[in-house]
Amino acid sequence: MFTQIISYVSINSKEMINWIAESFKTIKMYIHKFAKKNAQKISAFMMASKMLSVIVLLALVPLDSGKVQGIQTEKHEVKLDTSSPVAVVGKNRQIALATGESQIDLQTKSSAIKVTSVASNQSEVSQDIERDPSYFRGLYQRAGSAYGIPWQLIEAVHYIETGCSDSTNVSSYAGAQGPMQFMPGTWRAYGVDANGDGVAQINNVEDAVFGAAHLLAAGGAAEGDYQSALFNYNHAQWYVDKVMNVARDAGM
Repeated sequence: MFTQIISYVSINSKEMINWIAESFKTIKMYIHKFAKKNAQKISAFMMASKMLSVIVLLALVPLDSGKVQGIQTEKHEVKLDTSSPVAVVGKNRQIALATGESQIDLQTKSSAIKVTSVASNQSEVSQDIERDPSYFRGLYQRAGSAYGIPWQLIEAVHYIETGCSDSTNVSSYAGAQGPMQFMPGTWRAYGVDANGDGVAQINNVEDAVFGAAHLLAAGGAAEGDYQSALFNYNHAQWYVDKVMNVARDAGM
């Protein structure tokens, strides 16, 4: 009886083992087919898993600790060296920069050069030069005497307009020209050939100063109405006040 039971169990155990083996084969075949059919999805899943692992690792490890997995990190500050504008300076290095002038730079530089011919008896050529008011004092006195107005008023206008500049081609944004900053239309009416060369030139300092005296006298300065004369010269009260203050300082 015992022998029969052992024999029965042995037979059933073999069948169980065979069944388990067949089951594993079936599962293996199913997994193989599934993997073959869904290879791209599985690959994407694995990649996503790896990326998620990296993100979690970065979230857990502080970046400012100075070391990440044995790699030494450094903080760098880059700034422009103002004492040498052609270099960018880092912590331990200096990087040279190649620079050049833009078209705007070249145009600005070109317009800043004001070399003009001086309409005088000698037909000299000079630069636009701002001078001390006393340099042209004799000229102001001659013009004031010619038109019956204080020379200090003429000197003050010249000083405020162009800093008592010499003969010049400089123009204002509004189009006023020369040492006394005449508008071309006003110059045609009041311009004077003071140096006797046969031409009343808006850019010549002698002609311009006499022209200014002419305009101021016609505007009321010859009758002593300096405020109206200056307002007629430049329609702004701040201008009138400024010129009058300079003229008074000169002794008017």
